[in-house]
Amino acid sequence: MNASALSALLLDLYRYSRELTLTEFQERALERLQEDLAFDSAWWGIAHSSHDIHGSYPYRLPAEYPSFYLSHVKSADALAEAAQVRHGETVRFGSADFARSRGLSLLTRHFGIQQALCCVMGLPKLDLLMFISLYRHGQEPTYTEEERQFCNWVAPHLWATWTANWIAHMEHIRANNGPSRVAHAICDQRGILHNVEPRFVELLQQEWPEWRGPVLPAALRSSEPYTSADYHGQKIGLRCFNACGFTLLEARLISALEALSPREKTVAAAFGEGQSYKQIAAQLGLSPATVRHYLRSIYAKANISNKGALAGLLNDTQP
Repeated sequence: MNASALSALLLDLYRYSRELTLTEFQERALERLQEDLAFDSAWWGIAHSSHDIHGSYPYRLPAEYPSFYLSHVKSADALAEAAQVRHGETVRFGSADFARSRGLSLLTRHFGIQQALCCVMGLPKLDLLMFISLYRHGQEPTYTEEERQFCNWVAPHLWATWTANWIAHMEHIRANNGPSRVAHAICDQRGILHNVEPRFVELLQQEWPEWRGPVLPAALRSSEPYTSADYHGQKIGLRCFNACGFTLLEARLISALEALSPREKTVAAAFGEGQSYKQIAAQLGLSPATVRHYLRSIYAKANISNKGALAGLLNDTQP
């Protein structure tokens, strides 16, 4: 391991942050790290100082690993305690350290983990911690001081590129959805927001004027830990997408056009395309008087009074 290898690794991580999706980034970043620092599995995520996990990605570990940790290891995790004491500094634990720890010995027994490098870094705005643990499943070869130092250099960049990946992903979605129709945020398994677009905050405050964050409104947190579920309120709609232990949230204002019947939506869309009464009537097999009736109904339901306002509503709902 040398400066050239470190430089090449970091360049790849920052490239991945721009090019890969949320669901791809962590796996590819860890695969790339393995090329320079040998490990068998890893655990990467966000936690509270109490060791509660807010979101995590178990790499080459069983899916039940996080729940096993929370149930059996959290209260006796000597590795996490040592890493928190040496905040920002990578800690090295060998097989003897695992055997002495009641909690860590369970990881050896159930998952074969016998060594670890672990780094914990603070997220002061949220009173949370980012952690990265790199595991070896055998007693040999032991992690060296050189490997510990290499992990120490890389860990801050893993956090920087991970958050940059969140931002890049949201910017890509926004670029493909128009300037104001929707807004995005990322939250963890406790319903705490980690990255938000300003418009997202504005939209949530349309529905809950007193809400300030960073925890999602209670109406969106139906369970603990937080499980994502789509929401349709009086003023906004919310869609949720799982992404490696976190949730991508997409908020939008509910359009007045959603109250229209299917036929009324068809008529409204035709007016939005600039068609006349007669053209719409001929296209739909209706009389011009019936089309006028539909238009009056559309105006009443959408609380508007002219075609200009209707065109504005239609533009706001275009993909």
